[in-house]
Amino acid sequence: MSSSQPPSGKRNPLGFDELIAILVAFGTMGAIFFWVTGKNPNQFGVKNWQFPAVFSESAPAPANTGILMPAAPSSDLPAPVPAKVPAPATTLIPPPRNAPGVGALGPILPQNPPVGAIVVVPETPVAREVVPQTPVARETPPPAITKPKGPKPKVGAVKFSDVSDKYWALPFIVALVDRQIFTDFTDNKFRPDEPMTRAELARLIERMSDKKETRKPINFEDVKDKNPVASAIDGSVQKGFLKGYPNNEFRPTKDVPRVEVIVALASGLNLKKEGNSSKILQVYTDRQKVPKWAVDKVAAATKAGIVVNHPEPKLLQPNKTATRAEVAAMIYQAMVKKGKVPAKPSKYVIKQAKSSR
Repeated sequence: MSSSQPPSGKRNPLGFDELIAILVAFGTMGAIFFWVTGKNPNQFGVKNWQFPAVFSESAPAPANTGILMPAAPSSDLPAPVPAKVPAPATTLIPPPRNAPGVGALGPILPQNPPVGAIVVVPETPVAREVVPQTPVARETPPPAITKPKGPKPKVGAVKFSDVSDKYWALPFIVALVDRQIFTDFTDNKFRPDEPMTRAELARLIERMSDKKETRKPINFEDVKDKNPVASAIDGSVQKGFLKGYPNNEFRPTKDVPRVEVIVALASGLNLKKEGNSSKILQVYTDRQKVPKWAVDKVAAATKAGIVVNHPEPKLLQPNKTATRAEVAAMIYQAMVKKGKVPAKPSKYVIKQAKSSR
């Protein structure tokens, strides 16, 4: 039988199972809502919302920094798979070959290249200026200068108007003129019989000798630095040929006696005394006229063949003024002693006396 009473408006209470299902549903929805708003708070304007500590902790950084992967939620629900964002297409536009847009300054870029396209501009080779290398000319050393050996001077090669072909000192004069030891002659005259001064003797010795200067120079009172023969005087003194007089005088204009010429050459050649000087000088008939200070030097010069006596070989004439011809003959004999020139036969060259043995 049907009931005639209307249904009651009072609801029946929910069962336990239904209550559990409703809580699970709301919990799931809340978890999803908090997860979405925690990852992107700006989307819902919840940037300043306060979330529980579970959702406010920063998620660990993914290994790939290009795409942000969401952190796994604390619930057991699977995380949504993010959609892959396709990378923008890269288009390489190679420069056209033989294109009209390629000018002297390189290829011209297109006015409106596609968006996202990378335009490759080839490097224009820079023309380097090639400078030809000029070969460096090596400095060629000058060829060794070989002094030609001239012919030996012959008697008569040099002609002087005041020296005849039979003159006794002609061979000595010619030899010294050829070697430019005697150069002070004019008008084709040698002036063989003129006296020789001490300054002229110093000049001839300086030209004749290549000996090293071993003595100290002497500042002579009568020889000025501006004197043309000052350097020759200094050289003859420093080489040991000549000496000065007392009171520090050289007396350059004084006529030089024959004994001083002989002593000067013997001193400069370092001739040593050999044997008894008195016996050696017995060759001269006027040996008593030789000064005592010059005896040993004259004897040494006689032994060396430097003394030349004209016209009488036995007359030494030590205190007589020496002539230009006599000095030329004795200087040549000094060069013979040094081995610089060959000996010339002459009866006026004095050698060791037989009585000195």
